Amino acid sequence: MEILKDPIIIVLLALLLITAYAALQPRRRPELWLIILTILLFGLPRAGLFIKQLSLPLPLNAILAAVFIIEWLLLRQSRPMERSRVNYLFILYAAISGVGLAIGLSTGGTHLIAFLELCFYLFAVGMYFYASETFSEQRHFYLFARLVLALSVLISLYGIGQRFLGDSLLVNYVTYNSASELARSYVQIEETGLRRVLSSYGDPNVLASQLVVFAGIALALTVGKGISKNTRLLCLLVLLANVLCTLFTGSRAGILCLFFIMMAVLIWRTRWALLLIPVFLGAGVLLAPLLQSIVEARFQGLLTGEDIRRQFPAVAWQLVQTVPFGCGLGNSVELSFQGFHWSFAIKPAGVIWSGLNSFWLNLFSRLGIPGVVTFGVLLWSLVRYISVRLKTIADPQVRAFLFGGLAGFGGQWLIWMVNNTYMLPG
Repeated sequence: MEILKDPIIIVLLALLLITAYAALQPRRRPELWLIILTILLFGLPRAGLFIKQLSLPLPLNAILAAVFIIEWLLLRQSRPMERSRVNYLFILYAAISGVGLAIGLSTGGTHLIAFLELCFYLFAVGMYFYASETFSEQRHFYLFARLVLALSVLISLYGIGQRFLGDSLLVNYVTYNSASELARSYVQIEETGLRRVLSSYGDPNVLASQLVVFAGIALALTVGKGISKNTRLLCLLVLLANVLCTLFTGSRAGILCLFFIMMAVLIWRTRWALLLIPVFLGAGVLLAPLLQSIVEARFQGLLTGEDIRRQFPAVAWQLVQTVPFGCGLGNSVELSFQGFHWSFAIKPAGVIWSGLNSFWLNLFSRLGIPGVVTFGVLLWSLVRYISVRLKTIADPQVRAFLFGGLAGFGGQWLIWMVNNTYMLPG
C-alpha cells in the first residue's frame, strides 16, 4: 500500500479509471456502478482511511457515492420515482436536518462535527440516488440480488473464520481500523478469551445489524412459495452462514432480532406459523444457557439492571422534557449519573461518535420530535411503497427477496433502539 502514497501514481491511476469509464458504453455504466457500490456498501463498508487530525473515518464508499451523486445530477435522463410521495417526505426530513444544523451552529456547536453529522443523517441521499437510478431495469435487480447473497456468504465466512483463527485473519485496509488494537481486542479479548467477530464491518454490533437483513432475505427465499429446489437449497446454506456468524458477533440485539425476523417471514409464508410462537418462546428459554456460553456474560447486564439501555424509555421521556426540538447538530446531550439518578448536559460535540448508544435517542437529541417523527414516517412510507407493489409482482423470487429485506430492515430498526449502528451500512 506504500505505493499508493505517491501523488503521481494516484493521479495516473485516477486518469486511467476516468478514461476507462468514459470508454465504457453508456448502457453498461449503471451496471458498473451497481457492482462497485454494492460491493463497497454491503461488503466493504469501512474500507478506507482514518483522518487522525479530525478523528474522522473516511470510507471509500462515501467518496464514490459523492461522485455518483454528481454524475447523477449532471447526466441523468430518467426520473423513476419523481412523482412518489417518498420524495417529498425526504425533502421535508432534509429540511428539518438543515434546521438542526442552523440551531447547532447558532448555539455553539462544533462546526466541523455539525457538517459531518448533516452528512451522517442524510447519508441516505447517496443510497436513494443509487437505488432510484441503478434499478431502472429488471436485470439490474437480479444482478443486485445475486451479488448481495454472495456477499453475505463471504462476509459470514470471514467472520466465522475470525471466531476460530482470531486476529490473524484481520487484513489491513479492509476496514479503516482493521489494524488497530480496538479491532484486535474484539476478536481476541485476553482476560476472558472471548472472541466477537467483526468480519469486514469493523464492529460486531454493526455486523450483526446487517446480517439480520441478509438472514431475512435468505429465509424468505428458502420458505417462499414458487421457489425452485436448487434456489431453496442455496439460500438455506446462505441462511445458516448468516445465522452462525450473527451468533458469533455476540450482539444481544442481533440475536434477539433473528427470532423476530424468523417469525415475521414464517407468518408471511403461512398463518399457521402463529402456532410456532410458543415454540420460539420455549426454545428461547431452553437455548439461553447455550447463547450465554457463546456470548459469555453479555446477557447478564440486561437481566441485572446494570445495562443503562434498560432505562432508555425513561431517558427518552426526560429528553422530551429537556430538548423537545433537539439541541442541533454539532452539539451532544451527555448523560451524567448522580447516585441513582442522572442529568443531561448539552455540550459541543468533541467527536462524531458523541452521544448515547442508541440511534433513535441520538437522532432525537439532535433533531427533536420533528426529526424523529419525519424520519419514522419516511421509513413507514418506504415500507408501504414496497408492500403495495409486492402484490403486483409476478416473480416469486423477487417477492421473497423484497419481503425478506423488509423483515430484516424491521429488525435493524429495532436494533437501532439499543445500538448506534445507523452509520453503516447506512
